[in-house]
Parts: sequence; C-alpha cells; structure tokens
Amino acid sequence: QQFQSPFDSAPYTLQPGSSIRNFNVRIGSTQVFDISHDYDFHHFTNEVAKISAINGDLTPELVNGLLDYQTWSLTNRMLIADVSRLTERDVPQAIQIQGTNAGCQGVNTRVLVISEQELSFDRLTGEIIDYTTA
Repeated sequence: QQFQSPFDSAPYTLQPGSSIRNFNVRIGSTQVFDISHDYDFHHFTNEVAKISAINGDLTPELVNGLLDYQTWSLTNRMLIADVSRLTERDVPQAIQIQGTNAGCQGVNTRVLVISEQELSFDRLTGEIIDYTTA
C-alpha cells in the first residue's frame, strides 16, 4: 500500500494552509536568514530567484512559472534556503533546520542538501576525467 513506503509523505502530502513559523537554517554557527521568519510565497520566490540567477536564468524548471502562489500554497509548500554565500566551504559543518509547525496536522519533512560539484569528462567516451567538490 502507498502509505507503507518510507518515501511516501501520506497522509501529509497536501496540507492547504499549513505553514512553518520562525524558519531558519543554520550552517555551523551562521544563520542563512538574518532573522527567523514565517516562510511564505514571497520568501520562496526570492530564494528561487537567487538559485536561477546562478545559472543565468537558463534553467527552465526554475523560471517557467508553473509554481504560482495558489499551487505553492495549496499543495507541496517547498521551503528553499540558498546557502551558497556562506563562507568556509572546505570545513565540514553541522546543518540545523529550525521552525515551528503552525498547522493543526503533523508535518513530514524531506531535506535535500545540494552541494556545488565540478567534473570534467571526455565527451567521446563519457569517461569522467576529474571530479571535485567545491
């Protein structure tokens, strides 16, 4: 059955009106946002704009307009925090996600930590020549 899968978010997949209050992400001892805030669609679009600016707005998945206010607020409310501007990239640090569930239902969270990586490969053979994490 669907709800028995560890990768399924049922019964908390769709939570219209749910929200996370006092949201912040801390990497080591540095907070991503200056102050903890109630994460809303405005904060979501600001974070998406930062991410798409990294790629020169050429990533259609981020800027195609499929995620409007209604879709975001009534379905999967993704929370994004761009941590690319933090310093000390070579030092392993703890990641803390802080927030309070303001809804009347429980919340399942799925955290994706994406780091910058570079690789060089031979286009003829497909062989990876060099791989580094930044």
